[in-house]
Amino acid sequence: MRSRGGPTFTETARRAQIVECGIGAIAELGYTQASVRKIAERAGVAMSVVLYHFGHKDDLVAAIVSECYRALIEVMLPAVDIEETAAGKLAAHIRTHLAYIGTHRDHQLALTEIANNFRGRDGKRLANLDIDPSHLDALARIDLEVIYRQGKADGEFGGAAIESLALATRSAIGGALLRSTVEPDFDLSTYAQDLVDIFLRAAEPNTSS
Repeated sequence: MRSRGGPTFTETARRAQIVECGIGAIAELGYTQASVRKIAERAGVAMSVVLYHFGHKDDLVAAIVSECYRALIEVMLPAVDIEETAAGKLAAHIRTHLAYIGTHRDHQLALTEIANNFRGRDGKRLANLDIDPSHLDALARIDLEVIYRQGKADGEFGGAAIESLALATRSAIGGALLRSTVEPDFDLSTYAQDLVDIFLRAAEPNTSS
């Protein structure tokens, strides 16, 4: 039974274990194959235990997404926030996101699987999940469109439209995830520097008359 003061230490630890097993199951099997039963088996508990802690798969998915965001923010936010210029923030975003893929590949794979395939109750998508508001605020501070918009406002950036630059950058980072999944020795650090050079050039103001 849950204590009136909130979850016990044991309950908190069990929830965290189930979430980690959910991340691993989704990364390995894909979202559609990672049923609550398979996640429970991976965690070594009965399915009823998972449903005790997470009343519905949507709630478990929300917890998994929150944990993936928490880990991503922990790596990226300090590096992006410390930079004062948009160019510095863009470079930090690219480098730290690719470093995160290297150290948290399962997290990134699970998040990508959920973004592409999750359909919850009442047609919920990833954007409709109940995520910790503090995570959403932090994600906004490292968002590529926000960074490109700052650069345009400050006169650092010109080039293509903000939405196009952000989409191209996200796609290039996502491509590294797929490449590193099939090629574990893929050099993410060198690729990160290549992307920094490419997208800083793409964002440069057009100085031609």
